[in-house]
Formats: sequence, structure tokens, C-alpha cells
Amino acid sequence: MREWRSLLTAPMLPFWPKADARDVTMADLGASLPEGWNHRRFTGDLALENGGGRVFSGGRRFADADARQAGEPRGPADLSPLLPGGRYIPREPALVLHAGAEASLARFCDTLLPRFFSLDRFGLPPATLLMTSLRMGRTRPFQDAISDGLFRPRPVELFRPATAIRVQQLDDIVIPLDSPDALGPMQTKVASLYGPFGGGGGPVLVLEQSARRLPAAKAAFTRAATGLRLDAVQVLDPAMLPFSRLVKAVAEASMLIAPRATGEAAIATLVPSPERRTLLLDLQEG
Repeated sequence: MREWRSLLTAPMLPFWPKADARDVTMADLGASLPEGWNHRRFTGDLALENGGGRVFSGGRRFADADARQAGEPRGPADLSPLLPGGRYIPREPALVLHAGAEASLARFCDTLLPRFFSLDRFGLPPATLLMTSLRMGRTRPFQDAISDGLFRPRPVELFRPATAIRVQQLDDIVIPLDSPDALGPMQTKVASLYGPFGGGGGPVLVLEQSARRLPAAKAAFTRAATGLRLDAVQVLDPAMLPFSRLVKAVAEASMLIAPRATGEAAIATLVPSPERRTLLLDLQEG
């Protein structure tokens, strides 16, 4: 019943009443941050819907407070908790870490993790609750990262179906996702958790949904990889092996091969290596 209510309410978003900005206080806390960084804090009676982390005040949409760079496009809206009888869960304070519709390895590595490892630079306390989409939370890399302690000591919680998160304080941040202030701490934590890394590994192909996409990847590899044999390449599907093994294999590989369009090569930002080459494939998928 709850799933049907979510599907039925999503088309209502463009017509939903808009909130009065006078009911919410916004403070700009970004004066001392590097260029391109921004930090806003909203206080008021706020609610975050679970589909894409959209913000509501007094049951009305308050788009000015929607978290930015939390993954685009947004997941479908679930407005069912905002209807009479809806379920609210109190949390305090909160920040939307990721609420995009895409829950790929690329978005995990190039959006969610850089945002997470920038939080100390914003001076956000460790108790700040970080909300993440249920779709991302169900992926193998995210689940393994939680178990491995990659996010410790900060609490990360998943949005729940047919519920809204009620807060009085909501932080909203923007960072350049390739900023050394985010990538440096991220790479240091990954190395300390999953290293040490050696060398001498062969080429690896990182390919999500490999059972379906491998024929197209093989054809693209044949077109692009002059002088390489496919039987010398190790195929790594992020859903089929522990995240620790995936990271280590990429860190030690002589070459990282990945589809261009879906961005699996973003995992290279976690484990930089000047010796590793990268080959991007243009898959022609049916």
C-alpha cells in the first residue's frame, strides 16, 4: 500500500503548494571557505521526503533549502508522508548526503564520498545525521563501506519508504567534487583501511551488470585495445565482489578499463596511481 501511495503522489510535486520563506531561517556559513565551496544552514519546522531528500516546511515545498550536489537527477518524489496520516521520524541535525536517482559505482565514488570527506572542512559536528537514498544504500559498495568502517565515526542513515524525516536544523553544502580538500582525506582513509597496496597487477575491466553488458564490452575492447588480449583482463563487477577487493584490484592494476558513459572509472579517484593507465570503452548496447 505504501509503495502504491509513493507512485501515485510523485506526479503531484509540480503542483504542490510552495512554502513561505518567512517560516524558515537561513544562515550563510561559507565566508571562510575556499572559492567554490558553500555552506547554508536552515532552521525551522522542516521535513525531508524520502524519495529525493526534498525539503518541506509546514507541509509545503521549500525548494530553496533542497540540498545541492546531492545527486542529480533527483529520485522520484514520495509525498505520501506529507498527506494526512503520514509518518514522520524526528532526527537532529541532518544533512542530505546523497539523494540522486542514480545509485551507480560512479556516483558513489565521485559524488557521495567526496561530499562525505569534505564535512570536516565545513566544521560539521560528528553527530550530524547524514541521509542517503535507499537505492544507494542497497548497493554492494555502500553496504561494504558501512561494514568496513569507511564512514566512521559519522552516522549515515537511509531514507525509509513512506516516511519523512523531521528536523529543526538542516545543513546544505556545495563543494567542487574534484577538490583536493575532499579527495585528499578520502584517499588517505581508503589507503589506511584497504591498503597497503602493491603493484604488478594486470589490467582490470570494471563493469557493472557484467552478465548483461559483457558482450558489448568485449566488442568495444576489441575495437579500442590495440595490442591487448581480453583473456589477460580481469573482469570486476562491483555487485559481485567485496568493495575491499575491488579497491585493491584497481589500486594495483596496470590498466583500468571501464565504460565511458557509465563512469565506473571514477573508482580511480579513490586510489590514485601515476603508473596505472586508463582505457575508456564506448559500448554500443542494445
